[in-house]
Amino acid sequence: MTRIVVKMGDLEVSDRPGDVLTAILGSCVGVLIFDAAAGRAGMAHVMLPERIDPNASMDKRGKYAIPAVKALYKEMLELGSRPSSLAAKLSGGARMFSDNNLQNIGERNLERVRYALGRLGVPVVAERTGGFKGRNVSVDVATGRMKVRDADGQEEMI
Repeated sequence: MTRIVVKMGDLEVSDRPGDVLTAILGSCVGVLIFDAAAGRAGMAHVMLPERIDPNASMDKRGKYAIPAVKALYKEMLELGSRPSSLAAKLSGGARMFSDNNLQNIGERNLERVRYALGRLGVPVVAERTGGFKGRNVSVDVATGRMKVRDADGQEEMI
């Protein structure tokens, strides 16, 4: 088993049986796109809903919601997945600072990610999002099953 850590702003795709994609999420959103029939999965660790400053660096493919989803989708297709075989799961998007109502990054990240997936026709089949706690996720690449553990240690398989 190879554990692949998907760091903030990055994305990773694998079709190797036994690989596990992992991420620690707060207001960031873990976007999983998987093709269970092909045993292929990819995850983007989305940090921000959009790029406000046009001069901001685009060096991290998973940093901004819409470009991250598009890049992840493209990589899945390049590895041989058909658009109709793809599905998505989401985790994260928590409101980590309850007094930060004006800039709820987690909620805005989720909104933009859902929009991008919808535009691409990728259905969201499961999600564990929102709330006020961080999450640790791990994904079995071969099956697309995502284990979500919240900050209190409660685990759920989606």
